[in-house]
Order: sequence, then C-alpha cells, then structure tokens
Amino acid sequence: LDAFCAATICQGDVVVIPDAQDDPRFKHNAWVTGPPHARFYAGVPLWVQGQALGTVCVLAPEPGQLSAQQLQSLRDLALAASALVEARLNTQRFRKLEARVRTASLAGSDWLWETDDQGAIQWVSASMMQHTGLNPSTEVGLKAKDLYTPRGDDTRASWDRFLAARARREPFSHAIADRMTPRGKITVSISGTPVFDHAGRFMGYRGASSNITRQINEEQQSRQADLLLRQSIESFNAGVMIRGPDGRILLSNSSWRRRMGADAVEGMLWADLLRKRIADGLYPDAIGREDAFFEWRMGLVDQPKPQEIRLNKGWVQSKDQRLPDGSIVHFSIGISETKRHAAALAVQQKALEESQSRLTSVLRALPDLWFVIDEEGRYEAAHEEHALLIRPFSELKGKPFGAAVPAELAERESLAIARAHETGLSQRLDYSLELGGGLKHFEARLTPMPDKHTLFLTRDMTERMVAAEKLRVSEELYRSVASSISDGLIVVQLDGRVVAVNQAGCRILGVQASEVVDLNTSDALGYELLTDDLLQALPREQWPVNATILTGQRQDDRVHPLRRRDGVVVWVQISSHLLRVNTQAQPFAVVATFRDITQERHAAQALALSEERWKFALEGAGDGVWDWDASADRIFYSQRWKAMLGHEDHEISDLVSELTDRIHPDDRATVVAALNAYLEHDQGLFQAEFRMRHKLGHDVWILSRGKIVSRDALGHVVRVVGTHSDITPIKRAEQVLREKQSAEAASAAKSEFLSRMSHEIRTPLNAVNGFAQLLKLQLANAPTASQHLSFVDQILHGSQHLMALVNDVLDLQKVEAGILTLKTERLTLLGEVQQCAAMLGPLAAQRGITLQVNVNPGYQVDADRQRLRQILMNTGSNAIKYNQAGGSVWFDTEARADGGMALVIRDTGPGMSPQQLGKLFQPFERLGRETSSIEGSGLGLIITRSLIEAMGGSMEIRSQPGSGTRVSIVMPAAANGVTPEAADTTNIHMHKPHGDLSVANPSREAPCAEQVPLHVLYVEDNRINAMLFEEALRPYAQLSLEIAEDGQMALSMARDKAPDVLVLDAHLPGMSGFDVLRALRTLPLLENTPAFMCSADAMPDDVARATAAGFAGYWTKPIDIQQVTSVLCSLANRGDNSAP
Repeated sequence: LDAFCAATICQGDVVVIPDAQDDPRFKHNAWVTGPPHARFYAGVPLWVQGQALGTVCVLAPEPGQLSAQQLQSLRDLALAASALVEARLNTQRFRKLEARVRTASLAGSDWLWETDDQGAIQWVSASMMQHTGLNPSTEVGLKAKDLYTPRGDDTRASWDRFLAARARREPFSHAIADRMTPRGKITVSISGTPVFDHAGRFMGYRGASSNITRQINEEQQSRQADLLLRQSIESFNAGVMIRGPDGRILLSNSSWRRRMGADAVEGMLWADLLRKRIADGLYPDAIGREDAFFEWRMGLVDQPKPQEIRLNKGWVQSKDQRLPDGSIVHFSIGISETKRHAAALAVQQKALEESQSRLTSVLRALPDLWFVIDEEGRYEAAHEEHALLIRPFSELKGKPFGAAVPAELAERESLAIARAHETGLSQRLDYSLELGGGLKHFEARLTPMPDKHTLFLTRDMTERMVAAEKLRVSEELYRSVASSISDGLIVVQLDGRVVAVNQAGCRILGVQASEVVDLNTSDALGYELLTDDLLQALPREQWPVNATILTGQRQDDRVHPLRRRDGVVVWVQISSHLLRVNTQAQPFAVVATFRDITQERHAAQALALSEERWKFALEGAGDGVWDWDASADRIFYSQRWKAMLGHEDHEISDLVSELTDRIHPDDRATVVAALNAYLEHDQGLFQAEFRMRHKLGHDVWILSRGKIVSRDALGHVVRVVGTHSDITPIKRAEQVLREKQSAEAASAAKSEFLSRMSHEIRTPLNAVNGFAQLLKLQLANAPTASQHLSFVDQILHGSQHLMALVNDVLDLQKVEAGILTLKTERLTLLGEVQQCAAMLGPLAAQRGITLQVNVNPGYQVDADRQRLRQILMNTGSNAIKYNQAGGSVWFDTEARADGGMALVIRDTGPGMSPQQLGKLFQPFERLGRETSSIEGSGLGLIITRSLIEAMGGSMEIRSQPGSGTRVSIVMPAAANGVTPEAADTTNIHMHKPHGDLSVANPSREAPCAEQVPLHVLYVEDNRINAMLFEEALRPYAQLSLEIAEDGQMALSMARDKAPDVLVLDAHLPGMSGFDVLRALRTLPLLENTPAFMCSADAMPDDVARATAAGFAGYWTKPIDIQQVTSVLCSLANRGDNSAP
C-alpha cells in the first residue's frame, strides 16, 4: 500500500490503476501477489496546511474503472478529510497557545479581553484578578465608557485616537485611561484588534490591557525632574548646553542659545552647529583658520582651565566638562564687560603713570621746594636739586619729616600734616629759619594726597614780606585818602583777598568794612553784581576787579546793577587798575573806584522811555517828524520822513530846500502862503495837504501838521515841530469812490434812460401792433382782402422787429450792468432743443430749411430755462436766416476731451471769413448785411454769449467761406439725478422769430342765457390804448368792459358796480396803478378780485414790484391780444373771481 500511496503523493493529484497486475510498477507488490490480492487502485493526496500527509484511496480485488462522478466523489472525500485533519491540528495548536498565553499573562502585567460588535465585554482573562483585584466576571457586559476615564494630561490624545479608531473599526494601541479598582485608582493601557468572520462581518474587538500606573508615575517624575533641570539651567546667567555621547544637543538655556544665535537646537549635532557658526563669522579668531579652530574648540573638553574666546563682538569664558555617561556639559560666561573694564583699567593705569611722570616733571619745574611724605611721616620724594635744601635729599630720604629743622618747627609741621588729613584741606604754615647768615621767612602749604601721603610745598617769602610792609604803609596812605573821597574805593590783592574798603564804598555796597576785609572775591561778600536784565548774577570772573587780575587790563567806567544784602538794587559805575610800588615794579594789588549812579540811571531811563514812547507813537502812526530851527534856517528830518519819500537817511540833508523843492509845483505857492499865515497869526495848529515828489518819480500825498514850540524874547519864531503823514491811500480811495459814484450815477442814468425809452417806444407800439392784430383778425375771413392782409403783415413785421430791438437793448443793458437774474435748474437738453426747434419750424419752412435734432437724450445741464431757450432761439434763428434756401440746420451733441458734452449747431450757409469773425461780437455789427432782406439788430450774438457765460458756460464759433458755420455751446453739466419733468411753458414768453406773423383767433363762444358777462374795469389814461383794449374785447359777448381814465374815476365806478377783473396801467395821473390797486382793495368785494398790470415798463424790477403788490399777471405793451383775451375768456368761462 505504501507504494501505491507514495505514487499518489508524488503525482500530487488523483492516481487511478485499473489493474495492478498489468502495471509493471505494482505487479510484484505484496498487496497484489498476496492478500488482499488487490488489482484495482484509486487514490487522492491528503493535503494539510500545504503538505501531503497521506492519501484517501480505494482498493478492489477485481480490475475496474471510476466514472467521472465517482472520481469527483473521491476528490470531495479527500478534501473533507483534509479539513478534518487541519481542524484537529488547529484545535490542538490553539489549546497549546491558550495555555502559553494564560501562563504568560499570569506572569506579566497584561490581561486579555474580547468584546462584541457593540463594544460590550464578552470575555476577560483570569489574570485580571491578579493585576487589578477585580473579578473578571464582573466586567462581562460592560463597555469601555462604563469602566474608564480619560486623563487630563498629555495622554488624552491617545484616548481620542482610540475612539476614532473604534468608530472606523481599525486597530488601536496604547489608549491610556484611569479606572477604579479595590486597590485604588490605576492607569491602564489598552490595545485591540477588530475581528471579522469569514463573510467580513465585524464581530467585535480582541485585545489586551495592562496596568501602567507605575510607569506613568515614573514618567511624570522624570518629566518633573527634566522640567526642574531646564528651569534651573534657564535661571543661570551663564550659558549652559548639554550634549549626549553621540554629540547631539540634549538641552540648552536661552543665554547659550542667544550667544550662539540659534533657537531650536535640541537634536542638532554640536559639531554641525559649531561649523555653521564658524562659517557665519561668529568666531572672529577662526577667520582664515576655520579647521584648526574647530579642532581646538572641540578639544576644550580635555582642557583643565576655562578658555577665553572671542564670540561675535564680545568675549566669553568657556569650560567643557565630561560626565560619567559620556555626555558633555558646556559652560560659557560673558566676560565682555570684564574685558572692557580691564582694558579701561590698563589705560587708566598707563594714564596714571604718565600723570605721575608729568606731575614729577611739573614739581621739579616749580621754583618752590617740595617734599612727598609717606603715611609713616617719612621723607619719600623731593626736589633733590633745589637750592633751599638744607642737606642733600639722600641724607633725608626715609627719615622722619622735620629731622633737619628745629624740634619746635618739626612739631608744628606734624600737627599741620595731621589736620590736613583730618579735614581733607590744605594747611598753611608760616615759619622762619636762619639760613646763609640771615633770617629767612617761608610760607608752606601741606596738601593731603591719596594713601595718607602728604605734599609739602614751601617758598621763600622774605622779599614778599618786605613788599608787604611797603604795602601796609601804602595802604595806610590809601586809607587816609579813601576816607576823604565820596566815591567808593576797594583794594584787592592779586590772589583775590580784599585788603581795604572805604566808608563811601561800604555805604554804596551796604556792608561793614569788617564784613568784607580779608575775604576773597570768590567768597560771599554780602553783595552781588548782576547782568543788565537783573535776572541773574554776573559771573565772578567778569567783575571789573577780577577781570583786571586775570587780564592785567584797566576796566574803565563799566556800569552794572548791584544787589545789596538788603535786596536793594543800585546801579554803579566801576573802574579798576593794577597797583604798583613804582612804574617798573610788578603789580601787587588792584584798586577799584565806583560810584552810585542810580538816580542818573533812572533819569536817563525815564528820558529814553519818554523818547521811545514818542518815537513809537509816531512810527506806529507811520508819521515822519520834522523840526525847523528858524534861527539857523535848518530842518531836522526823521528817518521815517525820508523813507516816506523813498530815501535813505544819509540821502537828505537838513536844508529847508530839501522840503520846498520836493513840493509839487502846483501846490508849492499854496503851502508857503499857508505856512506864512500860520507863523504870522499863530492860529493853533498848522495843517496842509500837498503832493511831494518820491525818489522813484511819482507823487506822494502828504498831510503836514506843525506847531510853534518856542519864540525868542521879541516874539520871533525860533522853533517849529511837526509831522508828515502819507495820505496817498486815502486820496486814492477818495478818487476810487468818486469814480465809483460817477459810474453808478452813469449806470443809473443809463438804466433810467433805457427804461424811459422802452416805455416811450412801447406805448405807441402798443397801438400800432394792437390795431394791426385787430385788422388781421377782421380781414382773415374777407375773400378780397389779401392785399390788405399783406399790408397788415408788414405793419406787424415792422413793429415786431422794433420790439425785438428794444428787448435786445434792454437785455444787453442788464448783462452789462450785472443785474441779470438767473434761476438755475436741472434741464434735459433734448427737450429744450425740441421745443425751440418746434417754435423755429414755421420760419424754417418759409425758406425750405430742414431742421434735424440729434441731441443725446441723457445729457442734462444746470441753466435758467427761459435764458437757455433765448440762447437756442437766437442761435437757431441765425442759422436759419443766414442759411441758403433749401439748406439744413443740425442740432447735435458731441463729447469733449475733458469728459464734458457740447451742443453744436451747424448750418449750410455761406460761412464767414476770419475778418468777419473778428467783428462778430461788436454791438450793432451785421457784417455788411444791413441793407439785405435779413432782419436783425446786431445784438443777438453778444447777448447770447453773455447769457452763456453768466450761466458758467462758453461759446465757440468756427466758420469758413463756403463751408457754413459751426456754433459750439458748452453749459455746466448737471450732477447725476432724475431728469425733471418738462416745465410748463405757458407763462414763458419767447421772442417769435421774424417772419412768424400769425395771430390766433380765440374762441368767441356766446355766453349761456343765465351767464352774466365778466365785468372788466380797465384804468388807462391813454385814449388810444383804451380804444385798442375796447376793440380787442368787443367780439367777446362773455366779456363786459368799462374804462376809467384815472384812479378817482376807477374808485367811483367800482363803488357803483364791483368789477370781476381789474386791469391797470402803471402810470396814471394823480395816482399810480399801484396806488389805485391799494385803494380798490379797500372796497367791499374787491379784496381778492384778480388784477392785471398792463404797462409799457418792461424791466424785471417792474414785473417783480407788480407781483409783490398783488397783481396776478403782467401784460407788457405792446400787448399780445390773443394772450389777453384768452386769459379773460378763461376767467369768464370759470364763472368766479379767483385768480388764474
């Protein structure tokens, strides 16, 4: 059988032997030749965990075959057997593993657990009891949130990772949390792996937990120790760095990092950081020898002593110490300040040595004998070659001071040395010695020195003592002289000591002689010299006495304020000079004389102040002063007097002719006569106005005023003083005022003339134009009246032309007088152009002219509506009148370079030459067309341009012969806003273009039977105007007219029958139209009766006055009959008396 199975295992697949006796491999097999005499064999390998462990086979004593189904059943049987064997093996293996895990968990700190898919614990290993004291069975059914509490330290992140992994069904490890046990609170580390079945369904987690309480505590202690270590080294002023055995930086304080210029260094190799800082130039001594310096610095750990290193711009002292574990501690202390102090100390030491050397040289150069005495009172140094040495210094050095002088003197010297060191002040010692056969007098100074040394300086005073005696005699002489003089006198020695002061000096200084004698001028003397402003003390070195001592120069008549002890300030005049025994002798003192000049000073100041006030008053008024000495015939002219005429002070002498020659020739005789009259009669004050010639050639108006201030015994004038005032600005202002008044008077006269002219022309024009309108209305329906209608048209045309001329003249006068009133509003340019084009349509149609409007619909301007339309009508009518028949006129807008918009009016007329363009804006200039059929006044363009400029715009005209004319008008653009609705134009009266002679026939509807005609009272003194008004209203049955010739008649008629409408002329006999209206308003039923002014006054002020007086309308003569009758008929049809 082994042979059969071996063949199957080797084959690795199903082996079928139909008859073993025929198969040479098996016919001699014992199982074939002997029992069980097998002849048929079929076998399949038994595979377990990838290895063939045996076979599943079938034996039969007879030869045979297996069907495919039988063969598959054999394979399935083999697979089932393999599975059973593998399961058995796995069970055995798991039991062994479980035993090992149980044993390991009992020995370790872990316990095992298993949860279901909801996180509830299903099983816990028995080792949990050993590690926590908890019975595992009590855990079953609980979840992690029921057992564990996340910690509040840096381990909290592990618990958050655990929750996130569990939500994603992923493995997790080392989730740290606390839990309570019978042994107290412990810290647990939890790790787990998700479990899935063969179908991939999540079954729960299996994992292990361990008690890490001790580990956590040890880590906290370690972190605390590390924190304390870091805080400790951070508190060091010295730089500290620790690197590990591998050379990496483990720890450093901020002082070390700051010196190294690095922040995050932990984990870096010290060698790398050192090389980088060497390359950065942090170590000046490494420049040029970088590698050698690196090796030296890295080897400092083997140096027993600290090393000084230049670091950046300073110095540090560095020491490296190796620790037992191989780590190295670096210490560095900043010694830059110490190095600087050492350097400064070295400099000071050198300076001290040089100073000592210089001092020794100076002392050797002194004429006095000097010794240096040490702290023990022994001779230490001296001027060894000095002639006053009693013995050679080599014999004295080291011996007690005073060994060469008498004991009594030595004792005095010792006491003086002791006082010098006690007080810190130099001590003076006078003594005498027998030397060279005679008595010598000496003066010594003993000065304390550092280290209790003393400088002893002595000089021979014998000659000076003799001089002092002479000085004493001299002082006695001076005292006797000083006591007899009134000036103060004070004597001061060259060392500043006050020797004497006389009584007069004590009185001036406010002191007693005993209080200042023997004091030094640097001491407090009881008085103080002040600066001239009395605010501060004059420095002592500037006092006259001290100045003489310092410079040897005389000080003459110096004036200073002096404050005495009692606070009184006096002014003194001081002089000082040196005192000598004779002219060849050296000076030995300074004498100063001084006197009190306080009264004189105050008097001089008062005089100066008075003069200053007088000068200030004159100069403040801008006046010049003259002072005439009549006896010498000379005049003093002040600087301001001369400057008034443009001259410097030196350019005018004191001659009288300097004044008289500069007076204007036309004024000179009058001025001289006025002056002589004043001198003869002495009438208070001389005053004259005249012109004087300025240096630059023009005249200056002068107001000269003067007064006689002295006469001689005979009464003759001796002195006259006066002033000159420049009144040129006043004269100019008077001239300007006169010219202004003259211009205003001329303007007023012109306005009055134009107003009268307008009134006088309009009054007859009213009759001409009005009756012409009536004739045209009456002839309109007559079939044979065409010729008569033509005559009437000519009358209307002529009157309209004359009326337009009057209006143009009035408009021009308003512009020139600056009284043009504008009411600016936001207007849409397209609407205004379209309305004017409609009004110009009939005139254009007469000549076959085509009008085209291409204006930007969104363009708005700020302008006066009536004046804008007047501008458009003037320019538009010119473009039509001066065009060729059948031509065109365009109204366009075009953009400007400055972002604005311009209205352009172009025509196809004959154009103009440059010469004609130059005359275009001259009044009444019509460029040679005066005799043509084209009517005009020559004022329209002037008025148009003036109106445009008055509204802030501009106008430009370009033209060439044969190319037409182009007029560009720029008006101020309106700010963005809503376009206003077109205003009502019912009451805006535009000049009709010449040629429009239409007269509309108003409705003549008959009144209803019950309608009462409108009663109109017309007050007019001109019979022709009254007749015209009557004829104009006659055709209208709804209107009833009464005419009064003056105000009294009107009042009488109104009392008899109250009118419904009042029409009044402005100029009436006896009472004006305004007076008549006021009187009529007092009558019953006339308080609110509509009233209209019908007048030839056409000025804006006239219309405004009428409106203010209560008139509802203003009809300017010549009247527009259509307008008048339309308004009255409208009132009649309304059937009330209310104003329209």
